[in-house]
Amino acid sequence: MSSNNSTSITLAILQLQSAFRYPSLILGFTLLIGGVLGNILNIIVFIKAGNYKNNACSLYMFVRTFFDLYVLLVGLTTRILSTGFQMDFTLINRIWCKTRVGFLDINSQSSYTMICLQAIDAFMCSSPSVGIRQMSNIRIARYLIIGTLCFWLTHEIPYFIFQDLVVTGGIPMCIGTNAIFTQYRSYFVAQCIVTIIPIIVISIFGFLTVRHMKTIGVTRLLSSLTRQTISMVLFQIFAALVFNGPNAASLTYSIITADVVKDTYRRAVEQSITSFIATYSYGPYASSFYCYCLSKRFRHQLTVSLKELVFGIHMNRVFPNTQRIRSHD
Repeated sequence: MSSNNSTSITLAILQLQSAFRYPSLILGFTLLIGGVLGNILNIIVFIKAGNYKNNACSLYMFVRTFFDLYVLLVGLTTRILSTGFQMDFTLINRIWCKTRVGFLDINSQSSYTMICLQAIDAFMCSSPSVGIRQMSNIRIARYLIIGTLCFWLTHEIPYFIFQDLVVTGGIPMCIGTNAIFTQYRSYFVAQCIVTIIPIIVISIFGFLTVRHMKTIGVTRLLSSLTRQTISMVLFQIFAALVFNGPNAASLTYSIITADVVKDTYRRAVEQSITSFIATYSYGPYASSFYCYCLSKRFRHQLTVSLKELVFGIHMNRVFPNTQRIRSHD
């Protein structure tokens, strides 16, 4: 009787894993292809428009695009290979084990820092106070970006030291060799730095920005570029909350139930759901372009940039004197 129950539970777990595997793969490939394409188009638009050279918020968006590309190409690609095709290179290569998540965290944490800086900059740009609006400038933005990258590089140094490929009972495992640092990453980094803190920051400043934008006197003072970047930031804040919210809930649940005794089927259910949410949480890195496209001005810049990129050489040959006549909205 117990043998029959064990067999039925095993079959149920296999069916459950199969049911989650294919949607997770479809979601992963969708985010990967759509995200890489979108971020490449972002780079083209920002370079062609050149707004990032003089506008702090545009600079944050432009730099963040490169962080997002890395996370998608390295993080999401290897996740698809490991969860969908059982090809986990961290269990084969020691260098990859020690560096993959470390560099991935540097880029993902820098990306979320850029979202927070965008939200803060949008708040400052939309403020009725002239003094606060003047705090948004390109020089400070450059220092903050350099400081962000240096901070997260320094923060991840212990990971490169303590993470290692260990063989236990003939089974290779890529794990942390320092218990204290492992707990720090599991509880504080995963729960606070990656989820709770960004959600709180972008929620607060997003709300304050929306309140500012409802003031007619403020919106009249803003340039069209500033209004555009503020709307793009608000769309991105909404996307970050939609994609990061389930991940925050999943991590919170895991911490709360860490000491709960769970049967085999419950563990399988939770692992399948957690795996799907982990793939879903790559959404913020893949969605920026599509959020920006909700701005009419950005869509116009995209059209102009693609026309220049595709037909620029031909136009230069036929109409050499029209090169300078462009739209620089």
